[in-house]
Amino acid sequence: METSPATPSSVPPLPPPLPRVSGSTADVRSLSRHVCPECGGKGEWDPAKKQLVCPYCGNAFDRIGPPPLKDSVLEHDLDQAIAELGARAGTVDTATRRVQCNNCHAVLVRSGDTVAQHCDFCGSPELLDYTQIDAAIRPESVLPAQISKEQAYHSLKGYLASKWFAPGDLKKRNLVDRMHRVYLPYWTFDASAECPWTAESGTYYYETVTERDSEGRTTSRQERRTRWSPASGHVSTCFDDILISGSRGLDGELLTKVEPFPTKDLVPYETSYVSGWQVEQYQVPLIDAARAGFNAMHGVLEEMCGREVPGDTYRGLQIYPEYSDKTFKHLLAPVWLLAYQYRGKTWQGVVNAITGTTAAKFPISPWKVALVVVLVLLAILIFLSLAGR
Repeated sequence: METSPATPSSVPPLPPPLPRVSGSTADVRSLSRHVCPECGGKGEWDPAKKQLVCPYCGNAFDRIGPPPLKDSVLEHDLDQAIAELGARAGTVDTATRRVQCNNCHAVLVRSGDTVAQHCDFCGSPELLDYTQIDAAIRPESVLPAQISKEQAYHSLKGYLASKWFAPGDLKKRNLVDRMHRVYLPYWTFDASAECPWTAESGTYYYETVTERDSEGRTTSRQERRTRWSPASGHVSTCFDDILISGSRGLDGELLTKVEPFPTKDLVPYETSYVSGWQVEQYQVPLIDAARAGFNAMHGVLEEMCGREVPGDTYRGLQIYPEYSDKTFKHLLAPVWLLAYQYRGKTWQGVVNAITGTTAAKFPISPWKVALVVVLVLLAILIFLSLAGR
């Protein structure tokens, strides 16, 4: 579980300025924003209240400024961005950062894949300014978290309770050992596709085959054959918001199970939505993400073209897609990361902080597995006994 931060008044004196450093370490200062009007603490985004909540005094207050417009989320020309970025389109920022907290003024070291998290000394939510980070592309849109910590906890409990092979006592325990709220980096890709295809179309027909059995009697049966003929066609479609994760730190299998995220609900990026949450910077660069996105489009086009081939079956399908109007955007999507202990081993769970979709690793009960094996063996023995009569 997350620990409660210290009060804003209990802060150490201001330390000397950060020393100048060079190489792979950069000096940045955390942003001082979203100050609580009651006590001066830094507000954190609360998904349940849809407001900023002060972790010190509990005061809830609204973000300052007009409400964001959903239709103001921007798409960027993919080819133009790759050309302008050059080599940076295929790299990620790996520099460590020495961060000075604006609340207690402590100096901390942060890795290059982190944009925001709590101060280790006072617990204040710290956020680095993207203009001070050497990232080729910065997020311009965000999905504000909707699922609270309590909802995420009960979602995990319900998920584990639904797994029959999980140990029975697992469902009764107060499981969660740690809960982390994280905004993960994502890319989306759009494109229009014109896709000619060629294949061999197969049509089934049947022929009567005559043969003799072991006793010399003549028997006949229908044998299915396939008549092949060339076929070709064309498919046109548009792809919208093909979602590709920019994170390498989370179990990919778990993350896939809690996707997708409702990208139609995106709003322009604003620090109030991520205040108090850990924010990961992308570790999958634009070029790699684009390659994965268009590979996904290619797979969809293969399925679409396969459905267009006439006849009963097909073989040798070849597609020749051409893409236009290629655009992308970089966004942040929230998840709850949960870790729980069971008999000395740590297991991980993930909750989509927008939809509540949950996935988790869990132990398998050997007794339940043994029971299933015994039942299957009994069923086989009964079948063989009946078949032998």
